[in-house]
Amino acid sequence: MEPLLLPVLIPGVTGLLALALPGRLRRLQQALGLLGTLGALVAAAALLDVRAAFFREWLRLGPLNLDFALRADGFSSWAVAFVGLMGFLVVLYSVGWFRAAERERGPYYPCLLLATAGAAGAVLADNLLLLVLFWELVSLTLFLLAATGRASGAPAAAKAFVIVGCGDMALLLAVVLCGVLHADAGLERPLAASTLAAHPIGTGDGLGMLVFLLFLAAAAAKAGAIPLHSWIPTLARETQPPVMAFLPGALDKVLGIYLMARVSLEWLSPSHALRFVTMLIGSVTILAAVFMAMQQHDLRRLLAFHAVSQVGYMLLGIGTGSLVGVMGGIFHMLNNAIYKACLFLCAGVVEREAGTMELDRLGGLHRNLPVTFGCMLVAALSISGVPPLNGFVSKWMVYQGCVVAGQPMFLIVALFGSVLTLASFVKVLHSVFWGARPRALAAVNERGLALRVPLLVLAALCVVFGVFATVPLDQAIGPAVGLEPPATGAGSVVLEGRLAAWAAAPAERAAPAASFAVFQPLSATALLALGVLVGLLLAYFGRMKVRTVRSVFIGGEPIDPEVNRFPGTEFYRTVGELPGLGRVLAQGEKGTFDLYQVLERLPLLRRLHTGWLTDYLFWCFLGLTVLLGVFFWT
Repeated sequence: MEPLLLPVLIPGVTGLLALALPGRLRRLQQALGLLGTLGALVAAAALLDVRAAFFREWLRLGPLNLDFALRADGFSSWAVAFVGLMGFLVVLYSVGWFRAAERERGPYYPCLLLATAGAAGAVLADNLLLLVLFWELVSLTLFLLAATGRASGAPAAAKAFVIVGCGDMALLLAVVLCGVLHADAGLERPLAASTLAAHPIGTGDGLGMLVFLLFLAAAAAKAGAIPLHSWIPTLARETQPPVMAFLPGALDKVLGIYLMARVSLEWLSPSHALRFVTMLIGSVTILAAVFMAMQQHDLRRLLAFHAVSQVGYMLLGIGTGSLVGVMGGIFHMLNNAIYKACLFLCAGVVEREAGTMELDRLGGLHRNLPVTFGCMLVAALSISGVPPLNGFVSKWMVYQGCVVAGQPMFLIVALFGSVLTLASFVKVLHSVFWGARPRALAAVNERGLALRVPLLVLAALCVVFGVFATVPLDQAIGPAVGLEPPATGAGSVVLEGRLAAWAAAPAERAAPAASFAVFQPLSATALLALGVLVGLLLAYFGRMKVRTVRSVFIGGEPIDPEVNRFPGTEFYRTVGELPGLGRVLAQGEKGTFDLYQVLERLPLLRRLHTGWLTDYLFWCFLGLTVLLGVFFWT
């Protein structure tokens, strides 16, 4: 069997088998889910650092071709391994998360398996139409998995499907335009990604600019960048935590930014104006989403807005066009998927054991949920950019990319966003794990090894990818920008501030004369460990002094901790009361700036949205006819 087919076939076939099983065979579906994702992980791990291609001629549409062509390089081979790892961890977590009384609704495990197959196929596809097909499979499974959530989740699933579907339509149109441009140039296999990489399309004319903007819209909708982000916070309230960790939290971010990296580095040659637009969208996404996150009292929506905010760093890094910035944006894609999945899964444990995700009703659970607390602490520090964790390394590289691009305002926005992220997660940690514990949560405790193992693995990856950051930078991120692993330490070139790291990603200009931006993960980790050790020793000797603890009285009455409990959210209410900003945040919470809600209120669109399947099929047929007519006419 062709090795490139296995990461797609194994989860795909087991997903179809699980789909054919009756619902009462739940245990067998779970077993197929575990076996399918584990097999995909093993098959993907065998492709690490492999350079290979697979080609079978499939279908021709005039000068365009739909070939079943797969290609693995240093970037895609690591990406598909990451997809397999996330799929296995989420399925393992799901087995432990669902109680017997709360069975999965609908084809839960088949959809997880098919989503894994679709994501693996999308990152390996060497034909752009094949990429669209796998991309659509992930979008379909997102809709079906969203529908397996709470009973009120149908509108949220529909909203996600519409927004992501519009992005998919932009992707299809961009792919067709790329094929037409290459077919007109007389190139063989005009829809092959390798052909596009060998003959990138310029963006100096209007058509090339349109192709780039269509790709940008598709990536923004999939990853969840502003203004195409609103489906993620809406979906977070209605679907299951494992679903949020798997698709919106991890795979959709990976696919969206993977596409943007391929477009910016290989398929097109974006102009400085288009790079600036990408950086601007990234900066707005960082600030707007993090401010909205600080206002949230529901842990699910708070994490969802942070998932949106982190996309801004990825777009900002890729938009800089410098090697250090682009590598930082791609590295942040992987890092974000790791710690964001960990955060969503930790939130799922809190919901499962405490029965609520409202921050005002939680507190003091660090002793009840020690593993969850430790893993969430690591992930929270990582997303906030605290060294030596992985989030700091990728953010540091994005900061340096802003310096190279000569955009100090974008650098300030990125730094300010990290500060606000840290402040927001201080609220989360205080509200959930510190502070006073409500009496109703006294009996809460962790149950199930299947829940803890994924958390520990993801938290460990946050540490490993930070302390040993040069390994993923050398092996996975370097090849994405044309640096092969045998080169002189692709990761160290970036982290040690060598001149090559400051060149443009596509070498368009000379590097600056000098660079003093140096970060050495191992040395920084040793210094931080030494500082922590000194702090622990000081704390130990400070405790040796005898202290007397007495109860607090007010007017002769002892204070009732339940009555006088102040959750962490109380300290952040003033953000919503700031002049101007508070009003904007209030309007954002109402959905005033939600593009979906704005368009939904238009009379014409409301009349077209009839709810009848035959009407939608007619519009699909009409659109396909128009596209084919334009294609054959050109």
